[in-house]
Amino acid sequence: MRLTAKILSWILGSTLVVMLTFASLAIYMLEKNLRAEALNSHKLIYTLFLPSVTRYLWEFDISGIRETLSNIIENNYAYKIYIFDSDSSLVTYLGKDTKNNKIISNFDKNKESEIKEIITPEKMKFLENKLLKREESFLYQDNLPNETSRIIGSMIHRKKANADPNVIGYFVLDYSTSNIANAIRAMIRNVVFLALAITVMIVFSIGLLLRKTLINSILRLSQASLNISRGKFIKIPERLGSRDEMKDLVKNFNIMSSQIEENQDNLKNLAEEGMKVSSTFSIEDLGKQLSDSLEKIAKRKLNTEFYVIHYLLQFTSTEGFHEILKAEETGEDNFLALDNIEGEPLGRKRFYIKDNGTGEVSAIIQIHDIRQVYQFSYNAAESVYSAIRALQISVSNALDNIRFIKEQKEQQRLIGEQETARLVQNNLMPKYDFRVIGDFELANHFEAADKCAGDWWNYYKLTNDRLLLLLGDVTGHGTASALLTAVVKGYCDSIHTQPYITTKAILSQLDSVVRNSGDGNKVMTMFAAVLDPVNKTIEFSNAAHNFPITIKKKKGQNTLSKLIAQGKPLGFDMTPTAEQSSQIYEQRNVALENGDAIIIYSDGLIEALNDNGEEFSEKRLKMIILNNANSNVTDIKNEIIKEFRDFTFPNKLMDDVTFIVCRYNKIENT
Repeated sequence: MRLTAKILSWILGSTLVVMLTFASLAIYMLEKNLRAEALNSHKLIYTLFLPSVTRYLWEFDISGIRETLSNIIENNYAYKIYIFDSDSSLVTYLGKDTKNNKIISNFDKNKESEIKEIITPEKMKFLENKLLKREESFLYQDNLPNETSRIIGSMIHRKKANADPNVIGYFVLDYSTSNIANAIRAMIRNVVFLALAITVMIVFSIGLLLRKTLINSILRLSQASLNISRGKFIKIPERLGSRDEMKDLVKNFNIMSSQIEENQDNLKNLAEEGMKVSSTFSIEDLGKQLSDSLEKIAKRKLNTEFYVIHYLLQFTSTEGFHEILKAEETGEDNFLALDNIEGEPLGRKRFYIKDNGTGEVSAIIQIHDIRQVYQFSYNAAESVYSAIRALQISVSNALDNIRFIKEQKEQQRLIGEQETARLVQNNLMPKYDFRVIGDFELANHFEAADKCAGDWWNYYKLTNDRLLLLLGDVTGHGTASALLTAVVKGYCDSIHTQPYITTKAILSQLDSVVRNSGDGNKVMTMFAAVLDPVNKTIEFSNAAHNFPITIKKKKGQNTLSKLIAQGKPLGFDMTPTAEQSSQIYEQRNVALENGDAIIIYSDGLIEALNDNGEEFSEKRLKMIILNNANSNVTDIKNEIIKEFRDFTFPNKLMDDVTFIVCRYNKIENT
């Protein structure tokens, strides 16, 4: 329901209720007065005719009584008169037909029960008490059927003037109040019609007044509100000559609309500037864009200083915050110490940008206090400061983007380095799994824990059909480890051509190479063996590597043993003297017989873990080798791989796994 209808309905209902309430009260009082007047009138009749009727009753002059009663009925609203004796027996009756005013003297025998209810012992007692109290000895009853009221009075006789009165009968007068009821009903109808007419006139007049002074203004306000929701800021015209509250409301609404329009423009500008700030991808661009955005928001030239923590910069890091932009001043960059970022300098406002991840301050925006420089009001200044605080999120996001891009570039650089190292490493080790080299069968397996491994192995053919086997493990894995293996491989490619090179000499020279390569933080374990089929010997040295396992036949039984030799890791931080250098790596020899095999492996094989945290172990490796000692080198290799993968599944490798199986298998000429 529209507001006008609601207001008018309320006024209509309220007016009707008020008018009908007052009208009902007036009608009630009028009816009460009319009934009282009717009662007094008939009491007067009763009083005037009671002596005559009493005298006739005392004389038992029935005709006199009837004549008196006829006079009463003909000239008044009385339409039934009963005369009872002292025993409440009906003496005479006279009535009048209300339709044709015909006098009726005969009482209907069918209504004798009603007669008995007129004078009851209770009523007789009531009248007797009133008589004793010397009060008016009559009883009044109203609201009887057929809009009738009744007066019952005692008829008394005194034998002497001062004697006590004796009740000789009862005078009952019934008179009609229908004329009063009809008048009241007619009045109610007239009052209702009049109230409705007056109410309609009042409501109509008030409606016109409300429409002109209130509703039209409210409708304009409603339409203006809809326009604001649609982005249209149209001012409401103010009524001329009016000084009421509605004019103030319209005026305030127009002010509010202007403020909303201005705030919407500010929010739009803030969103646009926030997008520009967020979409910068370098510290320098961020600083310049931030200065432009702040000046656009404040609509003033601002002296903006933007400090960013040094680790976000691409040039030399300096402890503290590096000032990347200063709008009005030029000169060399300066720094803000970490212990000087709390509080605000005099006449400056400082805003802090926190890192989204760590929650620590990563950048600072500092401007002149515009309340002092430009005489901004407190509210206007706070509005600008609130906008700057809102931009802090955009600055924080931009810094995250810059950091992310920097990390991505670093990641791409590392990936590029790894890819380069991987391509280099592909050429570091032999590219086949099995090969026959003279009298030797050689099988190998290599599995990297990372794209760039730290394990490396190779073989070299020496003079006199000798075979040099090398297997090393750089600490850790990744690009640095792979590049160190490349250096070692390059040096081995050159030194193996030296005549009568020994394993001890090889490790001694590689120790110097590893120590002087890279950043000096890497060391390498290595096992070197020279298998000599002519002299039937295995010459070997060890640089802190796992001891290889050999398979030999003794009395027709396969036995396992380890090739044990002592030595420090290659590149370990210890510079030996010339005399010590020849003693660092122990060189030993064992016999080489036909059918002998040697298994050289890295620690990644025996130290790999299963789901229960158990190591694959040297013991398990020996068992696999012993169970397959009579197999060829390829089968031994495959069985080790199978058992290893069954043991470690589904865990990922934590270290590179490398091993070689080499067997001396000389075919005798027959």
